[in-house]
Amino acid sequence: TSLLGLLRGLAAEGYALQRDGAWALGPEAVGLARAILAAQPADDLVTAARPILERLADTAGESAMLSVLAPDGRAMIYADKVESRTALRFAATVGDRRPIHCTGAGRVMLAFRPAAWAEAWLRDARLSPVTAASVTQKRELRRLVAEVRERGVAVTLGEATEGVAGISGPVFDARGEVVASLVLAGPIARVEPKLKDLSRRVTEACRDVSRRLGHRSR
Repeated sequence: TSLLGLLRGLAAEGYALQRDGAWALGPEAVGLARAILAAQPADDLVTAARPILERLADTAGESAMLSVLAPDGRAMIYADKVESRTALRFAATVGDRRPIHCTGAGRVMLAFRPAAWAEAWLRDARLSPVTAASVTQKRELRRLVAEVRERGVAVTLGEATEGVAGISGPVFDARGEVVASLVLAGPIARVEPKLKDLSRRVTEACRDVSRRLGHRSR
């Protein structure tokens, strides 16, 4: 009886609602949660991702990075990293700027940020080659971005760094907006034979970081 009285009070203010005999959170509760999460400092992204990066690097045996869009929107920046323990590994530096068009993290941004932003970027971008494998045609890049949107991960083979394969996936915040990309990178000869398994690991890691940020997939 006491609980029912509390629920009715919450329902009157929009924090709870009743459907088919069951109680659930109301729109005011959801809005309050989003407001709290939105007020968190940017450092919370790195804090949320750090243990997941450590786990990903340990279980996959390759270097794991957190990559975010640069403030000017023209490059990706490594915000954090956990390098592989193997002697032959991809070495990253926090703060490094990486191109958007030929990195998996950049293609994740093109795939999951608002379409208007992606179209504006593609319209003005110059797709300069970084390696011999870099994509330099906008039509081909559009096709690859569409594949990323469908598959949920981006895979690059030697496009940004010769001999290095990268697997990237999106990280979403509580509002459902993509705020970063997790990147797993290593020598092509070691990564390519395990693309399916490593892609699954990256997808799971992205989901876990997103949940730490308050994202709940529909």
